[in-house]
Amino acid sequence: MKKMFVSALLCALLVVPQIALAVNSRDYIPLPPDTFLFCTYFKHISATSYYANGKKVSNDFNLTENLGILRPVYYMDIGKALYGDGGFRIDPQALIPFGEANLDGAAVGNADISTTGFADPTVFATFWFVNDPKNKLWAGFSPYITMPLGDYDRHKALNLGNNRWAIKPELGVVKGFGERTYLDMIVNGEFYTENEKINLKQDPVFGAEVHLSYDITKQWYASVDYFYSYGGETKQNGEWQNNKVNSHGLGLSLFWMIGSNNQLMVEYRDDFSVRNGPGTNTFGARWAYFF
Repeated sequence: MKKMFVSALLCALLVVPQIALAVNSRDYIPLPPDTFLFCTYFKHISATSYYANGKKVSNDFNLTENLGILRPVYYMDIGKALYGDGGFRIDPQALIPFGEANLDGAAVGNADISTTGFADPTVFATFWFVNDPKNKLWAGFSPYITMPLGDYDRHKALNLGNNRWAIKPELGVVKGFGERTYLDMIVNGEFYTENEKINLKQDPVFGAEVHLSYDITKQWYASVDYFYSYGGETKQNGEWQNNKVNSHGLGLSLFWMIGSNNQLMVEYRDDFSVRNGPGTNTFGARWAYFF
């Protein structure tokens, strides 16, 4: 039985989403046209327990990931917004992730598994069809396309690449209240092609995020963050794996400006309710430079 569990766990980890494409607070507020933004991210992800059908099945499970992401962004107007006096703004950009992942513990037969390299890059743009800064209202649509260009080995239990395409349409709305408070609401769905090297298919994963942020001073603000994801059951060699995702997470983010061109962010996220998969905690940091 233990051997069967280890085998199933390693199979599930072949499709663990290593790169979280969650939005940060106020990301759906566009910067002025002709602004270039360059961001670098660091994420430390860890898990010490694994869940199956809502039950903790192992405490001797140690997953750690250290990831970096490079993100160039350019803002431009291509016409008038459908609503509001701002322009119909877009921001073509890319996410270029890289890093390392390690896994050990009795849950994986006391194996010591690791991988390094590049993960699958993502290209996308947000299209702000509502851009109404006077009334502090913005809405945008973001189609993400993740390309299977990351490092991948079908024989490894951990991979930074997934050897498949992913398309993630997302809709985000931000509303400001008074002088200091903003509410972000985001919904999305991620759809996958087949990983033919291991005969793996996956159902779509649907998600929602809510960010409530408040300006503490003119230079820095804080955000309370909520994340939800559902779906994503996998089918390998024609058999469903009964590993549908149903997860809730809470987070806290702090942002502060340094001068007029630099912003630093630190964040913490706890996926406190997990039905299937590792229960992860994430510490993240971001440096953004505007010019």
